[in-house]
Amino acid sequence: MNISIDGNIIDYSLEKEKNGYDIIEAISLWLKNNYIIIKSVKIDEKEYDYDDKTQLSELSIESIKNIDIFTLTLREYKYNQLLIIQKYFETLISAIKDNNKAETIKILKNYEKIKPDIEEVVGNLGFIETAASKKELADSDCESLKFFAENINFIIEERKREIINPEVEIEKEKKYFDTFLPEIEIISVLLQTGKESEAFEKIIKFVDFAKKLARLLSYYNMGLGKIEPEEIGKYNKLLNDLGEALGRGDSVLIGDILEYELSPIIEQFFNIMLSENNMRG
Repeated sequence: MNISIDGNIIDYSLEKEKNGYDIIEAISLWLKNNYIIIKSVKIDEKEYDYDDKTQLSELSIESIKNIDIFTLTLREYKYNQLLIIQKYFETLISAIKDNNKAETIKILKNYEKIKPDIEEVVGNLGFIETAASKKELADSDCESLKFFAENINFIIEERKREIINPEVEIEKEKKYFDTFLPEIEIISVLLQTGKESEAFEKIIKFVDFAKKLARLLSYYNMGLGKIEPEEIGKYNKLLNDLGEALGRGDSVLIGDILEYELSPIIEQFFNIMLSENNMRG
């Protein structure tokens, strides 16, 4: 059996694999560890969905002569995903601008096709689903949709910049973090003195920053891999802990997470990412 990845024959030793699915799954896991994903698969010149367990499992190892795997880097995949979302909302905006309500409704109905991509990148967009459930759209609905779609495209442009040049975005985030550090102690004081609204305004800005940093960490690691996955996992857990503390209104824990746990690990990340040697690659 010959196995190639992007046209290059690889040396692959069978272990416990019994069928085509077992082989593709094992290779997929290995590729993911290197921030690469499978785009498409050909087995003996026939194309298969690489995650179609039913079909691939029917192919015994003895019957397979050639497996050709084609890949994308995770950054390429993420970027293509953004382009798909952007194209959808640009088409929606165009239909609204043309005052073509029938076409607008048609586009809204197609939302389900890209819903998984949108939810992975932006989150759940209940507003779009609500609009799609309507048989007719009022002028106010169209105006709201246009404003909403333009905001999504603004977010997409920002996410594209993160993927194209994460180093530049990392430097921007470091400047923001340095400016925000004195605010962290203030947040604790505000929470403890009953000034929750002022404190939460600052916390929301910090959370937005922290989420962007999480994305940049993954893009940075795809290229240089200088940060241990365990540390990124610890960081993501702290963000979850912060969210839970916010939900409970636990002001003491919120202050502790921000000041004594998140701040040091973020400082550590920036020291690694912005060190002269690492930024040179």
